[in-house]
Amino acid sequence: MIGSINTPTSGLEVTRRVATVDDSVGSEVATWIGALEPSLLASLPLQVDVEGGSTPVVLAAVVTFFVATVLAVLVTYRFIEGYRRTRARPILLLAVGMFLLAPAPMFVRLLAGNLEAVPLAAQLLFTTLSELCGLLVILYAVYTT
Repeated sequence: MIGSINTPTSGLEVTRRVATVDDSVGSEVATWIGALEPSLLASLPLQVDVEGGSTPVVLAAVVTFFVATVLAVLVTYRFIEGYRRTRARPILLLAVGMFLLAPAPMFVRLLAGNLEAVPLAAQLLFTTLSELCGLLVILYAVYTT
């Protein structure tokens, strides 16, 4: 079945066709056909749905998350540079522990939080286990040297 939908956008009419394929097997594939011109895209209002609070609070949380991720990666990188210079095993353990404590859980939150297939309980378990392992490695490095 192919039909067309006329959607008014900022005084311009945009025609899109919707196609569904393979109804005999029960699966439907819908594709939007029709290219939007860049000038039309620039005139479209930016729509963002925010969950969890007001827009400024959510934006501040996202910015803070990314800044913390970058700083955690930089600290881990500095530990790795120190290990490469000295070849001291405790510094390597600190680098591994720092990675498991901060950047790894942040990357898990970032990736798994955008996948619906990963349940929240699994996300929490992976991040908490990573943080626990990071702390244990750091404690091992501190108390065995």
